[in-house]
Amino acid sequence: MKRIFLYFNNMQKKLMLSFALILIIPALIIGALSYSTAKEAIKDEMMNGFSQSVELLNSSITEAIQSKVHDIQTFSELANASLYKGESSPELRRLLTQYTKLHPETLSIYVGTDTGLYIQEPVINDTSTYDPRQREWYKEAKEQQGKAVISKPYPDAGTGDMIVTVSQTTKDGSGVVAVDINIKFLQNLVQKVKLGNNGYAYLMDKDQLVLSHPVLNPGEEATEDFLKTVYSKESGQFKYEFQGKEKLMNFTTNELTGWKLGGSVEQSVIDESAMPVFYKTLIVIVLAMLIGAVVVFLIIRSLTKPLSKLKEQALTVSQGDLTTRVDIQSNDEIGQLAQAFNAMQEKLRELVQKIEYNAEQVAASSEQLTASSEQTSAASQQVAASVQEVAGSAEKQTAQIDQSVEAIDKISLGVGEIADRSEKVLGLATHTTQQAEDGERAVTDTVKQMYSIQQSVAESNRTIQSLHERSKEVSSILDVITGIADQTNLLALNAAIEAARAGEQGKGFAVVADEVRKLAEQSQQSASEILDILKGVQKDTEKSVKVMEEVANNVQTGVEISDEAITKFKQILQSTREITPEMREMFSVSQQIKAAVQDITTVAQDLATIASENAATSEEVAASTEEELASMEEISSSAKALSSMAEELQKVISQFKV
Repeated sequence: MKRIFLYFNNMQKKLMLSFALILIIPALIIGALSYSTAKEAIKDEMMNGFSQSVELLNSSITEAIQSKVHDIQTFSELANASLYKGESSPELRRLLTQYTKLHPETLSIYVGTDTGLYIQEPVINDTSTYDPRQREWYKEAKEQQGKAVISKPYPDAGTGDMIVTVSQTTKDGSGVVAVDINIKFLQNLVQKVKLGNNGYAYLMDKDQLVLSHPVLNPGEEATEDFLKTVYSKESGQFKYEFQGKEKLMNFTTNELTGWKLGGSVEQSVIDESAMPVFYKTLIVIVLAMLIGAVVVFLIIRSLTKPLSKLKEQALTVSQGDLTTRVDIQSNDEIGQLAQAFNAMQEKLRELVQKIEYNAEQVAASSEQLTASSEQTSAASQQVAASVQEVAGSAEKQTAQIDQSVEAIDKISLGVGEIADRSEKVLGLATHTTQQAEDGERAVTDTVKQMYSIQQSVAESNRTIQSLHERSKEVSSILDVITGIADQTNLLALNAAIEAARAGEQGKGFAVVADEVRKLAEQSQQSASEILDILKGVQKDTEKSVKVMEEVANNVQTGVEISDEAITKFKQILQSTREITPEMREMFSVSQQIKAAVQDITTVAQDLATIASENAATSEEVAASTEEELASMEEISSSAKALSSMAEELQKVISQFKV
């Protein structure tokens, strides 16, 4: 069974099987019905003929017996006690002799009287011991006073032929007139009836005694089971089995005698009579199937050939080759499907080209973004190092100012030490000024680099947003492809509906419409897979846009902090530049230090406060720079991921040949 299913694994074989069943099954049903109808009609016609033959035979029997009944009724009017003159009774014998001459088929006619007299024609040798009053025909006639009585058939003692006696009492009731009828002529009449080739008629009395039958002997009592049906009804038809053969019987009952007569024929006769109709029907079916097979083959070929082209083209497209087109020159639904398939293929080719171009742009932009982020990261590392150096210098400055404060506190120990300490302070102030100037330049460079980073981040953000917009355009094109597939699916559904309306003749086309619908669903599935890939790209680009926005915000924050650092460094530089003249003046007027100790102490405390603020600001700048460095590293990682996705998209697109 599995091998059979595997054999019918393509549309052409399935259509051929379907059309073959459509042709063969109705043809066989029509042939069987035609044969059965013809057989039944022949049976009815034959049985009607049999019925007519049986009725004709029944009429003949009635006429034969009825004539004798009429004769007996006439004799019963003529015979009376005045004619009884002993065994001679000349007048009565003359009447009887005259009757036998007019009716030679009569076996004998006789009269029996109440006195036991018996007069018969033709004359028999000795009737002296014969008492008619003891005979059944006499007794039955007496019982049915004034009515003709037909006796049961019985064999004649002399000839052995079956005879029937018709008797009736005389009008004056003095005796009984009777006539013996040899029913051999009725048996011959029954035997002459031919029903078909081997059918026959039969005759039985009302007690199942055989009168005429081709197989059963006359005078025998029939005991066959089928006779129960015959004797349970007045007339009818039925099937039965006799001597191992199936037969049909038509029977009726003679109203005058109560006898059963009928006709029987073998079922095979009817079957043989219907065979010419069967052969003619078979020839018509074979011719119709041959013509239908040719027409079906041409129809299937016209359907499957273009579908095979579409299948081959679909396989070519599934392998990524979008350069070829399917060529089907027809205006039917298959031709329209081919045109829609070519249009879909062209749209898909344009889509792949656009995706390929956008993938190249994304790859280039991601590489540029990666390079820019790496440069920015390196610059941020340099800025961080510079800020760390400034912070270290600020800490040293704070320590030195603390030492100056301690020195000022020790001024009271000796003015002599002031000059030496002042000279040292002057040197330290000069060195501090130089470091502050270096810090200012470093911070300025950092701010410039931060502005450059800000511009690069903005450019990367615009590139990613452009990639995001182009992916949306690709999604729109995929929507168009999905719409075309939906229309194709709808067309296939409409075709299936029209095929269903066409009934049995449209089943093959319904299969074709179903295959078209499957192609449309495959197109929808392919478009859905491409759309899933694009959604992944869009999701990653959206994530990149958000990351770039965060980077831009962090860079902007870094720029602001750097501007603030420049301001602080300018304040530090201004302060150190103010300290140097003071130190020089203090060195020149060391004698006046004692008087100005309080002022110097205040200035030293201010310097300590400024130095502490400078150190804190430097630490804040260092922390901001580290945050910017971490953001740039995240940007670099996102750019690398975007570049990897662009390369993967290019690999997918490279599978298509456009």
